[in-house]
Amino acid sequence: MTRSLKSLPKHIAIITSGYLPVPNVLGGAVEALDTMLVQQNERTPTFDFTVFSSWAGGVEQAAQGFHHTHFAFIRTPWFVKAVDHGIYAIAKYVLRKRKLMSYRYIAQRLWYIRKVARRLSRENFDAIIIENHATLFMTMKLYGNEERYTGNVYYHLHNEVTNDFDCIHEIANVRKVLGVSNYIVDTLDRFLREHGEDGLRLEQRAVWRNCVDTEAFNPDNEATQKAGVTWRGTLGIGADETVFLFSGRLTPEKGAAELLEAFLKADLPHARLVVAGAFFFDSNIASPFEVKLHHMAEQAGERIIFTGFVNYKDMPALYAMADVCVLPSIWDDPAPLAVIEAMTSGRPLITTRSGGIPEYADKNCAVILERDANLVTNLATAMRELAMDDNRRKILGAQGDRNTRNLGPRAFLTSLQTLIQPSATDNESSRKPLAHAGL
Repeated sequence: MTRSLKSLPKHIAIITSGYLPVPNVLGGAVEALDTMLVQQNERTPTFDFTVFSSWAGGVEQAAQGFHHTHFAFIRTPWFVKAVDHGIYAIAKYVLRKRKLMSYRYIAQRLWYIRKVARRLSRENFDAIIIENHATLFMTMKLYGNEERYTGNVYYHLHNEVTNDFDCIHEIANVRKVLGVSNYIVDTLDRFLREHGEDGLRLEQRAVWRNCVDTEAFNPDNEATQKAGVTWRGTLGIGADETVFLFSGRLTPEKGAAELLEAFLKADLPHARLVVAGAFFFDSNIASPFEVKLHHMAEQAGERIIFTGFVNYKDMPALYAMADVCVLPSIWDDPAPLAVIEAMTSGRPLITTRSGGIPEYADKNCAVILERDANLVTNLATAMRELAMDDNRRKILGAQGDRNTRNLGPRAFLTSLQTLIQPSATDNESSRKPLAHAGL
């Protein structure tokens, strides 16, 4: 039975990344989850949220009409952006750094952190949810916020922590880690132990499973299926062609290069590979890896299609267009939304045994491959087999749809309601929520 709302923390601050906005007008998996959360909270009011977010064009319009969420948008001044452009240029052209995105928003993130920290010090929230980035724990180190919010900070963890940014104590002492998979919670426990902490106590460990809009991705949604047919026409794909879909950021760890190599090796004359995504969401930032992929694709002529960034509202139609989804992560992927989206869309899935993926997908709805030296060959084989077996595609897709029916927006909000705990302080909240604001 669900606990009485009177016992729940009511006014909750969500500190988002600081570079992609919420609502998710520029894309982003974590931002999509946050957007879905606050939208569901409008339908079934449970909390009063204050969402701290970076500002971008169009985000204020997208934020209109919310009664139980207040958005605090933080604008980045031109001179901060100029500093970041300089840092990025040095990292790219002088230092030749491989992980360029680590250098893209350094100044902006520091500006954002200080602004958020100051606002936290002026308000009294019942709970704080920090989204993913360890740097955001710096907000607790400023203006006495650590003492102010002791016992009321939650860490929504999506990726492995590799650097604590001198916030190891603040991370180790959160009320609860809300990991997207058991795998990712275990990585944080190991990180803490390797850096002088005791690790996570049992009561600090929790899994807040990723969810998607199951109605939008529903394979029985006629509007979505019609939009999928339109996508095929737009991309010049025939109704009788088998479409393999890759969706996600075009970074090496997602396995896009291995997929292109496998598609070329499979040599399927009546099939297309659609690659949906970009290096960094809806931006003009390209990467050498993207250039490499385009060069590889030239060997296939028009059989490999790059869509570039796709607005998230169009993603259900993109999945509806596909016959098979291929997401061959070659790193320990914590819990990619693309896996859940493919399954919810009723599409068969080819993926890898990596990270938290097996906690969402199983052999009844997916072909799960090992990440070994035979990955490209096995990908090609799996693609050939599914291209020729329409019945198996239907069986796998139907099971994926069944597996994800409890991973919708209502479940996402309800899970938070069960995971978050009464305030560790005695402060009763007669707290005035923030209005829509630019900080």
